[in-house]
Amino acid sequence: MTKGPDQGTEVPAARDPRAARSYARLAAAILALAAVHDAGTLGAAQVAAAAGVNRSTFYQHAASPAALLRQVLSAELDALRDEHLSVSGGDIGHAVAAVTAGVVRHVDAHRRIYRHGLAAEPGTAGLHGMLGAHFEGSVRLLIERRAIAVPAPGGRDVPPPMVARFIAYGVVGALESRLLEDQPRPAEEFLADLWQLLPDWWPIG
Repeated sequence: MTKGPDQGTEVPAARDPRAARSYARLAAAILALAAVHDAGTLGAAQVAAAAGVNRSTFYQHAASPAALLRQVLSAELDALRDEHLSVSGGDIGHAVAAVTAGVVRHVDAHRRIYRHGLAAEPGTAGLHGMLGAHFEGSVRLLIERRAIAVPAPGGRDVPPPMVARFIAYGVVGALESRLLEDQPRPAEEFLADLWQLLPDWWPIG
């Protein structure tokens, strides 16, 4: 097991086919269980039983159920970033809009999980930090590629870490508000409101 770059998120090491099948079963089990319970309250044996594997197999893939959940969700988020932001050049505004819309659909698809671990109560699964770290990584990538131009007040550059966290956790806060809605608005309406809140220099497609 290794750590994801700059975010402390557990990511799986390379697996043989048998291990890959076990991991797929564990991933399905943690997603099902975390839709009902805060993953931070689950035990490894409970997840292993739901996946039909033994406890030792669980620990070959993750240190805890909460870590496994972050791992599974992070993989989905990373795939979205790779799909939309991995290629330099092109219409960066369109790419940013597409990846943001993809994240909103991801959160909507796992709404019950995120309500347990992100919005309804202070969850112990660490999803707030996981989601924030994903957005931070995306903003840093855009800054490094000079795909965005942050205004420099008085000729002084704003530190990139401050820019990344400002954007990242603002978007996470907006997603939390969406999760608290009993009947979520259409994703397009939410995204339109989000674009209104983001600074003018942020590319929005």
